[in-house]
Amino acid sequence: MRHLRSNPALWRSVAASAVEVAVAVALATAAIAALQSAAPPAGLGIVYLLAVLAVAIRRGQLAALFASILGVLTLNYLYITPRHQLGIAHSQDVVELTVLLIAAIVVGRLAALARRQAAEADDRARLAAAREQEAELLADTAAGILAHESLAAQLESVGKRVAAASGARYARVVLQKSPAPGPHEDDVPLPSQRRNAWLYISNDSPYDRPLIERLATPIAGLIDVAVEREQAAGRVAEAEAARRAEVARTAILHAISHDLRSPITAITTAASALRSAEITVQERQELIGAIEAESARLARVVGDLLDLSKIEAGAVAPQADWCDLRDLAVTAARRFQGAHQIELDVPADLPLVRADAAQLERVFSNLIENALKFSAPGAPVQITGGAGPAWVTVRVIDHGPGIPLEQRRHIFEPFFRGRGGGAGGSGLGLAIARGFVEANGGNIVVQSNVGLGTSFAVRFPRVSQPERQEEPTTLSGVGDN
Repeated sequence: MRHLRSNPALWRSVAASAVEVAVAVALATAAIAALQSAAPPAGLGIVYLLAVLAVAIRRGQLAALFASILGVLTLNYLYITPRHQLGIAHSQDVVELTVLLIAAIVVGRLAALARRQAAEADDRARLAAAREQEAELLADTAAGILAHESLAAQLESVGKRVAAASGARYARVVLQKSPAPGPHEDDVPLPSQRRNAWLYISNDSPYDRPLIERLATPIAGLIDVAVEREQAAGRVAEAEAARRAEVARTAILHAISHDLRSPITAITTAASALRSAEITVQERQELIGAIEAESARLARVVGDLLDLSKIEAGAVAPQADWCDLRDLAVTAARRFQGAHQIELDVPADLPLVRADAAQLERVFSNLIENALKFSAPGAPVQITGGAGPAWVTVRVIDHGPGIPLEQRRHIFEPFFRGRGGGAGGSGLGLAIARGFVEANGGNIVVQSNVGLGTSFAVRFPRVSQPERQEEPTTLSGVGDN
C-alpha cells in the first residue's frame, strides 16, 4: 500500500484495472439477465469468459484472474440456487462453477500471454525501426563527412543530420576541451579518441534524447574519421608543398647554373683578356662593352630573382596611385626602340587605374620583351587597348608561332621556358608580370593560336576617374595607328 502511494502512476493503473474488471463483469451479468429466459443461468456462465478475455487483453493476467473470480461469485450469488446467497444447493452447480472458473483462468492466462507477446513484437518492431533510423543517420553522416573537404564543414554536416533525426531545432558539434553550451542548449559528450568533442543541441523544443545518447559513440567515431582525414590531408599538403619547394629549388639552381654562370664567365674572361698588353684599343673597347653588357644581364637576372622571391612571399607591397596604362606601355616600349617594329593602338583617353606605376611598367617591359623574342622576322609587335563597363585592358600581341595548348597552363610558372625553349631568357618574365598584376588587383589573360601568334591581356577594374590634366605620352619611332 505504501508502494502504491509513493507511485501515483501505478496507483492510477490499478484503479483503472479495477474499474474495467467491474464494468466487464457488470456487462456480462446484464447479458445473462437478458438471456436467462432462453437458457439456464449456469449454462450462460460462458458469457463471463468473454469478460475475462476482454480484461486479459487490455489489462493482463492478474486483472483477468480477479475478473474470473468476481464473475463466478456474481453468477453464484445472482443466478444459482439458492439465489442471493453464496451457497450452492446442487453438486452439478459446483462442478459447473468450478469448470467455469478454471476455464476463465486459462482463457485469461492465454489472452494475457498473447497480449505480452504482441507487446514484445511491437517493442521489437519499434527497436528495429529505431536501429534503422540510427543506421540511416550514421550512413548519411558518413556520406556527409566524405562529401565535404574542410573539418568545419564536416562538423556542420553532422550537426544538421543529428538535429533532423532527433527532432531538435538545431544541433552543432564543437571540438573543445570543456563544454560551453549556449543559452537553451544541452551538452552531450562525444567520446572521441582524437579530440575532445561536444554535441550542443537546442532544448527549446522536445527532441529524442535517448537517440542522441545512443548515437554519441558512433558519431564520435565518425568525428575521429573526419579529424584523421583532415590530418591526412594536411600531411599530403605538406608533402606536396615540400615537393614543390624541391622542384623550385632545383629550378633555381638550374637558373643559377645557366643564367648566372654565363655572364659571370663572360665577365671573367673579358677581365682576364684586359690584362693582356697585346690587345688593341678597339679590342679593349669591345671587351669593356662585353663586361658592361654581361653585368647588365647579370643585374637583370638577380633583380628578377629578387622580385620573384617577393612575389612568392607575398611581400610585393605595391604603392597604388593613379596610372595611365597607355603611358606606361609607351615608356616600356622605349627600351626596345630600333630592336623591332612596335605598333601602338591605345586610345589617348583610356581610363586611369589605381596601381603601382613602376611595377606595371616592369610588367609591360616583360611582355614586350617576350613578344619581341617570339615574333616572326618583319612582323610587328602590337600594343592595343580599350575600356569596357567593368575593365580597362591593354594587350601585347605578337605574330609568332603561338603557344601549344599543353604549355598554356605552365607559361606563368617560374623558370618555364615554353615554345621549344630555344629563345633564351630565364623563364621569370611572365611569372613576375602575373605576380605584379595580381598584387595590384588586376589579372592577366593569355590567348594564343598556334601558327598565328599570342596575345597577353592586362586587365584592371574600371573605377571612378579623377580630374585628368596631363597630356598623353607619345613615343617617336613607335607606330601609332
